[in-house]
Amino acid sequence: MTKIEIELIAHATEDLDKVVEAARAILPPGARDKVKFKVKELRGHYGNPIRLVKARVRDRQLAQAVFDHMISGLPEEDRWELLKDLKRRTSGGSLYMRLNKQWAFMGQLKLSNSDPIWIKVSFSSSKIDEIREALRGGRPGP
Repeated sequence: MTKIEIELIAHATEDLDKVVEAARAILPPGARDKVKFKVKELRGHYGNPIRLVKARVRDRQLAQAVFDHMISGLPEEDRWELLKDLKRRTSGGSLYMRLNKQWAFMGQLKLSNSDPIWIKVSFSSSKIDEIREALRGGRPGP
């Protein structure tokens, strides 16, 4: 694993501090102060203010800890879904996941496609079997 990128949007109707708190909640407790989130002000299609919240974890040990925390925090059915749809969720040695922002704010991890936290996990290998093994963490699966 070489890095993890985290992105999410804070809409005009959302409290930016709570959106950042949701993003921090997907990190292991020891990493929450080490990962720095940046906010970029954007405009939506209708001129509405949108803030893009981003972080990159480039330290390999920290990235591994973040990845392990996210995968172990997912419900079993979501881990199975990642494994089942792995070919669709990978490209060029990267795994793409979307986590539910609302659930993250409440301290729970869950896959979601609606208003998500986008996660890109870059691996040193583009071999899907090696990415699958990293997801399994030694556990049996599809």
